[in-house]
Formats: sequence, structure tokens, C-alpha cells
Amino acid sequence: RLVERRGRGVHINFGGRRFARSCRLAVNELEAALSELGLDPHNPTIAIGTTPLARAFLVPEAMSMMVAERFPAGFRVLEGSWGELVESLRDGLIDLIVGELPDEDIPDLAINPLYVEAPVIVAGSKHALVRQGNPSQETLASYPWIIAPDTSPLRAQWERLFPKRRPEVPVECGSIMIIGRLLTSSDMLTLAMPDQVALQIRSGLLAQVGDPLVDSMPTIGTTMRQSWRPTRAQRRFLGALQDSSAGLKANATRKPLIGSRWV
Repeated sequence: RLVERRGRGVHINFGGRRFARSCRLAVNELEAALSELGLDPHNPTIAIGTTPLARAFLVPEAMSMMVAERFPAGFRVLEGSWGELVESLRDGLIDLIVGELPDEDIPDLAINPLYVEAPVIVAGSKHALVRQGNPSQETLASYPWIIAPDTSPLRAQWERLFPKRRPEVPVECGSIMIIGRLLTSSDMLTLAMPDQVALQIRSGLLAQVGDPLVDSMPTIGTTMRQSWRPTRAQRRFLGALQDSSAGLKANATRKPLIGSRWV
């Protein structure tokens, strides 16, 4: 049985959801085979799930590489936390997740690390702590903070930053646009990845406080289904991610953007 009655309605049960997932993955495999054989009249579409830690730079950089190459492929991007995206990955609604990686191995998923990057403390450019070296933990705790939702790895890193005395937290938010506006009009602080706030820092609205927190560096990479067999277009996107992350590690990818005041 694939459905069960609940009151006056009929709902898909676990077996039905598993059957629907299997059908969707089978259709994906058929579409990929047609694309590889050149029998699909349309350009293939790469469905990407991206977390906040990867959507600011890594994913658009890899996409722009393929666009510059005139590679015959389209993109569809879904944003969310890793936990929000993983079921869409298992269901075949997206091809891969780009972002922070889970701490443990998961049997049905393939994990591929790309690079690690240290988060930074960020404030408005006129904040009292800007350009004052590395503030003590007590000083940092004396200011109110904007923290990431508990589904974000930045939340866990913030909690490790203050293991004993927790600062005041008037705002919990995952939107960099909202966070940036709040920082420019208050004395609040936040924790972010450098690429998330690069534009605001270069524009003079925000500033980094102290050195990067090298003791709490998340690993950024790709999560894919173990059974996934990428097409030519998908393999090129994976290669573009590798190229972009290699540039990030060497800081080479950012250099052309520094002159344009993006990073």
C-alpha cells in the first residue's frame, strides 16, 4: 500500500514516499542518459542546492566560469541550510549541495571537501572595536550580538566562542542583508564568513573586528548522492567548483574582483 486514510483524507505513507523518490530518481537517470547521448533538444539544467556559506562567492564564481566558456547548460539554484536541502537531494530535486559539510559520514551520501575558511567578527565601520586589535572575550561579550539560526554552523562556532558568559542576543537572523543594515545602525556584532560580507566591507559600511577565528573553520564542499552519475555538464560544474576553491585557497580567484571593489 502506498497511501493510507486519515480521517476524511488520504495521505501518502512511507512506502509511497519511497516509491515516489525512486520514480523521480529513475526519471533523472533517463534524462541524464538522453543528454549524454545528445538526444535531448534542450540544454541540460544543473540543479544546485547552496547554503549561505557558499552562495556569496563559490557557487556564482563556478557558474560564471561556465557561462564565460559558453558551456551549453542552464542552472537552477535552491537556497537553504544543509539540513533543509538534504531531503531535496535524496529526492532528486537537486543534483548536489554546495556548502558546509556534515561532521559525520552518511551512508547514502558522498562528501567531497573543497576548502576551509575562518569566520570573522563583523561590525559597523564606525564601531568602537574597529581597528583596536583583537578584543578580549570579556570585551566582545559586553556588546549585543546578532547570531545565526541554530541550523547554521556559524551558530555552533559562536557558542564555542562564548563557552561561559553569553552576550546579549537581541536578534537571531540568517539574512546578510538584514544583518548588514542592523550593524550599520547599532553597536551590535556578528559572526560571518569573509565572502558573505566582502561587498559591505569594501564599500565601507562594515568592518572586520580582530583576526579571523582560525580555531573554528568550517569545511566547505559538495554533498551528492552515492548513486549519482553526473552528466558532462554536471562534471564540468564540479570541475569549476574545484577550480574556484583552489583559487580561494591561493586567494587568486579574488584578485580580479578586488579592483572592481567586489571583494
